[in-house]
Amino acid sequence: MKHLTLPFLLGAVLSLVLAACGGDVVDAGPVATDDDQDTATATDDVEDTDDTDDTEPDDTTDPVGATDADDADDTSDTSDDPERGDAADEQDMTKVRLYFVAPGGGTPGRADPFLVSVQREIPSTPGIARATLHELVDGPSSADEALIDGIATSVPEETLVLGVNVSDGLATVDLSREFESGGGSFSMFSRLAQVIYTVTQFPTVDEVEFRLDGQPVRVFSGEGITIDEPGSRADFVDLLPTVFVDTPAAGAEAETPLRVTGLGAVFEATFQYRLETVDGTVLDEGFTMTDSGVGWGTFDLTIDVDVDAPTEARLTVWEYSAKDGSVQALRETPLTLLP
Repeated sequence: MKHLTLPFLLGAVLSLVLAACGGDVVDAGPVATDDDQDTATATDDVEDTDDTDDTEPDDTTDPVGATDADDADDTSDTSDDPERGDAADEQDMTKVRLYFVAPGGGTPGRADPFLVSVQREIPSTPGIARATLHELVDGPSSADEALIDGIATSVPEETLVLGVNVSDGLATVDLSREFESGGGSFSMFSRLAQVIYTVTQFPTVDEVEFRLDGQPVRVFSGEGITIDEPGSRADFVDLLPTVFVDTPAAGAEAETPLRVTGLGAVFEATFQYRLETVDGTVLDEGFTMTDSGVGWGTFDLTIDVDVDAPTEARLTVWEYSAKDGSVQALRETPLTLLP
């Protein structure tokens, strides 16, 4: 990775079995590695501004960053337990994505679990990034667990969200020390990834800088993870399945025709998809491509289907092995199709 110094050999991948489910902390799976990294020091001082740019995300150049929320406004409130959603019944609601970990999407060389995108609807608020992080700390809901077998989180439930400041594309996230409690390389890397992916879904945020109890983080947890610069999504692609569907998120209500965006690192940039109802009726199937034949590339697919009423469905993606043609990297996204 570009920004994180890893305390083990280049190319090493931790591939243990998923050790927990639901709201438990997990300590198993692959970790991202890269020996080529910069060592610049992260900025200690964050400008306390109210970043309320209503710019929509650029879906063509960064479909993985797309979101239904307008922006991630800055907040300088650092109370441990702020009042949130006091007038939720009078507020508009905002659809956001939370990133947990779940089985599926593995290959013979890359064992799951991997990150998974889940939709949540929360009361609209100027501090949408902070409100979304509170939802992330709460962990998978019972609805999430019903949708995705084995869904879990690496973020300790005791973690407090102390503050989120956004300035010039950088979100400074202040969490309590409980965020680095526990152990295991996968648990530590995946909890960093969960926060970074959750916060960078907003178009005003490109990178995330961590603080714990108000102090800048240079070495994270007992695993000795050195954080030299703010982190971005690109630093954690090894925690993604080979075909990562970012939108629609699991549990989403998605209008038809269905737009699907995400990232993939597949042979000859090609992977398969199938959209079907929960009773097995195939609505569409075929293949599509990422924008890169080497390494990770983005994809932006529109599936031209129509439904007359809300329809429970599932989107399945996979690739065929270049070695023997077998199905691998298979993962399902449950969703509701809307007219």
